[in-house]
Amino acid sequence: MNVRSERGAPAKGPSRRRRRAVAAAASFLLAALGAASLFYDDPFDAEESIIVDDHDRRSLSTALPDGGCQVTYARLSEAPIPPTWQASFPGSGARMTWTLVEALTGIRTNNDYDSQGRGYERVVAVKTHYPVKSAKRKFKELDEKFDRAMVILRNPINAIPSYFNLQYEHANHLPNHSTRGPTEDWIKYRDDPGTSVAYQLDSYEKFVTYWMERYPSRSRLLLVSYEDLTCEAGGPTAAGRIADFLGEIEGVDP
Repeated sequence: MNVRSERGAPAKGPSRRRRRAVAAAASFLLAALGAASLFYDDPFDAEESIIVDDHDRRSLSTALPDGGCQVTYARLSEAPIPPTWQASFPGSGARMTWTLVEALTGIRTNNDYDSQGRGYERVVAVKTHYPVKSAKRKFKELDEKFDRAMVILRNPINAIPSYFNLQYEHANHLPNHSTRGPTEDWIKYRDDPGTSVAYQLDSYEKFVTYWMERYPSRSRLLLVSYEDLTCEAGGPTAAGRIADFLGEIEGVDP
């Protein structure tokens, strides 16, 4: 479903019941299929790990008439362009989407920490996990520069274990998307009140609620399913929706 929205401030102090209703509208179909498997001792039985070489995936190519290809690379926009949020709950393919966006547009992306030092005026999209994570506690100040967003939603049945892996890698100084945490570490993480499945589901609810209420009329909001993006049959259509959404920005020509 192609959903977009006008810029708008979130309602102040929404009730718990209202937050749940808004979150359910976007995520019920994603979460309804077997959340109990999060309580398995090994949550990865149903999903193979994919290790992404960031350097290889960031290169772009142009098909040539003789069957060859010309390899090119994403670059900063020559002129300032209005930035778009690329929001996702941690563990929902943010880096994969980042790379896809660069491949579709030929324009560099960034994140809300500006860890690449690219700024925000000449990039096509900016990755964020807000409100689960805040860019050095300066998200609200940065958010004033944005009036549109695309949100990647992944079923929490898979997003939460993936987020655990990311935190395990950071804690052990390992490259991102390179390692599955040991089962015994997952069990401790899963059962700890500060990182438990219930805690993570509450964070997921708050994430969905924030973005749905941030753009209430939907004309500047694009919702995309991670499952669609990674599906062999549905992937091209989902990628096309992203290209169309970003192509509405002056200076972006996917």
